Amino acid sequence: MKHKRNKRMDLRLKLYSIILVPLLAMGGLILWATNYSSENSSLMTMQHNNQKLAVNIATEMGKESALINSLYTSGSEESSEYKTLREQLVKARLQSGALYVYMYNKTPNGWVYTVDGADWDDPEYSPYGTAFELNSQTLERLASGEVVTTGIVEDPVWGLLMSSFTPIKDSQGTIIGYLGMDQSAAEVEGVSALTLNNTYGKVIPIFAVVLILSFIIMWLVVRGILRQVSDIKSSLEQVSSGNLRVVSTQMTNDQLGDISNLINTMVVQLTNIMKGIQQGSATLQQSSKNIAKTSLTNQRQSEELSRAIEEIAIGSMKQAEETEHSVQHSENLGSIMNEVGSYVEQFTRTSDQLSALQIQVTRQHEVLLEKGRENAKLVEDQQSISKSLTTRSELASSISGQIHNILKQTQILSLNASIEAARVGEAGKGFGVVSNEMGHLAQESERSIQEIDEILSSFVQEIHHMGTHLDSNMLAAKEQEEQIAECLQSFKQVSRLSSEVHELAQRLENRTIHMQSIRQEVEQHLSYIASTTEETSAMSEEVSASAVEQQRSANELSGISGELTLLADNLKSYSDQFQIEIHDTDK
Repeated sequence: MKHKRNKRMDLRLKLYSIILVPLLAMGGLILWATNYSSENSSLMTMQHNNQKLAVNIATEMGKESALINSLYTSGSEESSEYKTLREQLVKARLQSGALYVYMYNKTPNGWVYTVDGADWDDPEYSPYGTAFELNSQTLERLASGEVVTTGIVEDPVWGLLMSSFTPIKDSQGTIIGYLGMDQSAAEVEGVSALTLNNTYGKVIPIFAVVLILSFIIMWLVVRGILRQVSDIKSSLEQVSSGNLRVVSTQMTNDQLGDISNLINTMVVQLTNIMKGIQQGSATLQQSSKNIAKTSLTNQRQSEELSRAIEEIAIGSMKQAEETEHSVQHSENLGSIMNEVGSYVEQFTRTSDQLSALQIQVTRQHEVLLEKGRENAKLVEDQQSISKSLTTRSELASSISGQIHNILKQTQILSLNASIEAARVGEAGKGFGVVSNEMGHLAQESERSIQEIDEILSSFVQEIHHMGTHLDSNMLAAKEQEEQIAECLQSFKQVSRLSSEVHELAQRLENRTIHMQSIRQEVEQHLSYIASTTEETSAMSEEVSASAVEQQRSANELSGISGELTLLADNLKSYSDQFQIEIHDTDK
């Protein structure tokens, strides 16, 4: 399955994006807020001005309270009061620049227009008494004496406009009517645009300065971060390529600076590890060389030992032949005295080995003698147990005889009881049944006693057989003990003879010139020398096998040393891939 490769984005671009995008977004938000605030401020200003103008006009109209009340009385557009009031409203409209100024009042029939401030030639003016329509909440607020200014609304005739409604009060503060004034919203847009231009003229330069300062600070911060990151990257690249002599410079006092210090700490630890590996590989190489030398030495020694053993075996064979010739040609012993002198030293070593072998065999026979005595004691204990079993079996047989007599008496008693029950008649039937059962029980018991007697008889026979075997084992143990004792005596004689051989060897060294006088004695001991030579040959074979085993071990040790050398070379090649600082103390 193919994996999509992620697109790589440069760290510099990421950092700039992280800082610039929020800053630009903040600038856009500031501009939108400025525009929104400017429009609202212009609207609020126009509403306040329009409301203030409406209040001023209403105040001026309140001075004409008599005319207004008279108008309500006559209720005619032809009256002088209506004309006077309309002239004042037209004048106020023209002076204020409003779109529409008018008066209205609350009557029992509802809200109605009273005086329309439109031009006299305007055919669409609202005549006196025309219904005045406005939302109920605004009308309630007006009825309670509040001044109400609406927001911008769209009129199908006048377009966008806003209206201000205020009560008209007389000198005593009594509401005598209501004044309405409609103002075009075009002025709001003009004021808003002017205010926005003025605001932009101040905000944009400030924002540009802030943006430039932010960019400079951002450039300095990003430059420091990127320098630290570049140094960290360069250090890690050199470490990955095997250079452990690199030192990372801490340029910032933040987490990146901590990473730089950690890289230096890591390089120091890796350097120490590499030094340890190099020292260990050198030590391992030296050790493998020493092992190789040792294995070669052992190999040479084992070869020399094998050759020596072969020479000993050949010598022992020659010694046996020469011993036979010495037995056959004892009269020629004087002519070979010089040759005998060369074998005296070998006789001494052989006698020492024979003595050691005699001591070892004597100890083993003593152990066998002790075990034979223990076996004899165990046989005696078994004999006593067998006799006890025989006695108890005989006692059980006598008891079974007594039980047999009791059963006979029981049978007689059962017979007498049966006779008595028959003599009594019907009254003795139950007793007769009991007597019959006693008879049957006595017969069954008698058969069981007979079986027990047979078992006891066979058991007694087996015990007798076992006693016979134990006696045989006892005799065999005693014979074995005697034989072991005789063997010990023989080995004592062998020890004595080996001592004599040793002494004879010493005499042969010191008294070679007297060998002719003791030739007969040498003939008596040549047989012992022959047997000793055979043992020497056997022992030389064992030592030869040990030498072969030692040589094989030396070969294995040589192979192990080769593997250690290869492992040390590999370790050294791995550690040599890293470049580290080597101080004089390390050297």
